[in-house]
Amino acid sequence: MTLGDIARIRADKGEVDAALQLHQERLGIFEALGDLDGKANTLWAMAEIEMQQENWQAAFDHLSESYAINLKLGRLDGICMVGLSLGQLLCMAGQKEEGLKLLRRSASGFRQLGWPNYPEQVEALIRRIESGS
Repeated sequence: MTLGDIARIRADKGEVDAALQLHQERLGIFEALGDLDGKANTLWAMAEIEMQQENWQAAFDHLSESYAINLKLGRLDGICMVGLSLGQLLCMAGQKEEGLKLLRRSASGFRQLGWPNYPEQVEALIRRIESGS
């Protein structure tokens, strides 16, 4: 957990390479332990940094793997959060239909989780994407 906190602080300070290196270290630890949940969370954190840096392919790769792990684990919170990021990225990359599918799944999942505001925010995002604005 500490490495993740340090990585977030480093990323917030603009020390992106150092943050990614720490996340890579975490990833190795989680893989060695067989901790799929930790691996999925780390991949998502790495993808968030990659998206801020506009490293779209790396972000897509990390999000895709994280999403697949969350599906395997049945982690609805992870499916929703990672799906929100992955869905937006897919829409930006011209894969609008697939992206909207993930966004709708996230909105539905947020509703199931009882997370206030999330379903409405995602649905507003979907409407903006569908209208092209």
